[in-house]
Amino acid sequence: MLTIRAADVDDAPAIAKVHVDTWRTTYGGIVPQHYLDSLTVQNRSLGWVRLLERTTTGLMTLVSEDHDGRVVGFISAGPLRHRDTRFQAEISSLYVLKRHHESNHGRRLFLAASNRLAQRGYKGLFVWVLANNPARGFYERMGGVQVAEVTRAFAGKPLHEIGYGWDETPRYGT
Repeated sequence: MLTIRAADVDDAPAIAKVHVDTWRTTYGGIVPQHYLDSLTVQNRSLGWVRLLERTTTGLMTLVSEDHDGRVVGFISAGPLRHRDTRFQAEISSLYVLKRHHESNHGRRLFLAASNRLAQRGYKGLFVWVLANNPARGFYERMGGVQVAEVTRAFAGKPLHEIGYGWDETPRYGT
């Protein structure tokens, strides 16, 4: 059974493991290899503990568990981090272990976060995705429309990003 629930500080190591594993399996050949090689579950765990301990940012993090109760994916979303009057909310990260891509974990995480954002009154949803990310089409299948493009330096390499937007924060099954 697939379970979606709010993350807590105790989930930090599991979230960090998913974060590191997904970056390594998804971004090889896209993000500089030296950066991927430098990622550690321990360092990411510390960052996730700090993030999950914050209660004033409006950021939510949800985890998806498989039938054995193991965290296999997560999503973080909250207020928009840049200025764009079309959108109030943003997905800052959504990662699911590759072996679970066909198990609806990503879709269910997206839907759960979107519902929570809509319930909080956020209008419009936004997400940045690396242009070369093989999972980019997921956001198009979820109804996102390309609304922005940018190239930013990351670990010494220019990376092209695509911004997807939803004029209204999608609500599902409510």
